[in-house]
Amino acid sequence: MIHSSGPDPRNEDACRMAAAQLQHAHRNWMIMWGCYTRTYVAFPLFYAPRGTILTATVPDEMAAKIRRHERAAGMRVPPPSPAPDRRQERDWHGRGSLDPIH
Repeated sequence: MIHSSGPDPRNEDACRMAAAQLQHAHRNWMIMWGCYTRTYVAFPLFYAPRGTILTATVPDEMAAKIRRHERAAGMRVPPPSPAPDRRQERDWHGRGSLDPIH
């Protein structure tokens, strides 16, 4: 187990944000915060043995498990891309996705 600090498990919003950051950094996985189990859960979005599910109590532990699993699967994963500039995203009407609806 990797001992590192992560969001306080009682702070649901911070844990969901950490899961979203993990998801962005590891696009070959679906990652979520389990509010009842208080763990991060990751499901592979690539061919993996049936039942492959990773769990971790802190984000750094999850990232390490993902990297180990990807290496074992022989995957070559590019480094994470930078976070998108949310102001430049557009919805299907061409408005900025974070613009308020008038």
